[in-house]
Amino acid sequence: MAHTRILLLKPSGDDPSPVDQSLGASLAARRRNVKIETKTFRRGDLDDLASAAAPYAGGIDGVVGATGVPESTRLGELSEKDKFLCLVANNNPAVRQNRRTVFHIGVPTRMTAASVADQLLGVAGVRRVFLLHDETEFQKRVADNTAAFLAAAGAAVRAASAARPDWPDQLGSSQPELAYLVLSDERRALPLAQKLRSLYPRMPLLLGRSLLRASFIERAGGAAQGLYFVDMFRRGAPRSAEEAEFVDALAAAGVPLPTANHGFGWDAMTLLIDALARADGKLSRALDDLESGVEIAGATGRYRFDGADHNGRQAFDPTLLSVLRSGRVIPLEKDS
Repeated sequence: MAHTRILLLKPSGDDPSPVDQSLGASLAARRRNVKIETKTFRRGDLDDLASAAAPYAGGIDGVVGATGVPESTRLGELSEKDKFLCLVANNNPAVRQNRRTVFHIGVPTRMTAASVADQLLGVAGVRRVFLLHDETEFQKRVADNTAAFLAAAGAAVRAASAARPDWPDQLGSSQPELAYLVLSDERRALPLAQKLRSLYPRMPLLLGRSLLRASFIERAGGAAQGLYFVDMFRRGAPRSAEEAEFVDALAAAGVPLPTANHGFGWDAMTLLIDALARADGKLSRALDDLESGVEIAGATGRYRFDGADHNGRQAFDPTLLSVLRSGRVIPLEKDS
């Protein structure tokens, strides 16, 4: 790996998702004693992303992108043109577009929705669920998928947009046992969570994976206690060696609560570095290696890639539910 060049691309700004992904990726490289270069581009500006990557054309072996779907798609195009291995977190099929050079490791929406529905019924033990979502295409899809899986299992489900002023009336009339707040924007989710807590202080409230981070919990204050979260880590329970290494590295960097985005960045960088190392930096060999169908263990779960599937999560669902108790995030268990 001495002569292998790896680039980390991240958007400017303080959005927690790319910030956490970038930190996870940087720590993974440091853990493997691999020096990387980091470049920043203007968030949402695909031309600026291309400009940031341009000086490395023909001289870079791998890129990790802490990027959204349009940016990751553009990065995939560049990876094919300039012949480098590219790892991103997004699970959207638009990112790959059948390019061999790009792999994406996010958890598919339907997989998460099915697992959340199963655990709400089997672990949380609820049969009446209210879904409150925002108007983004992604979160509406999350809500629709979760509602469909719950309904198919015989649960009573109702969903409403958080943009509707009458959502509290809809929630009240449905008499749910649990409310699932399907938003990722912390600034929008926080007042809704606080309002739900004030209206129904004893009703369990589930929040999405992207809100399981220290900043949200700190801002929620007392309202955070007892919150359920969609998660992908064991949080103190027996964990894999890969997750333990990841948690230890973040703790050493002053991060007591690893997020999913930390994990996505860590795994993207780890998979990229290891594939290039096994291939002695040769792109074609690295692609063959990743597409071989061998099971790969990561901090956020397991992967298996092949020529048709560059997401690799299809057989390995890492989704868990966690709960905040006495200031600690722990796995949700029956009768907890």
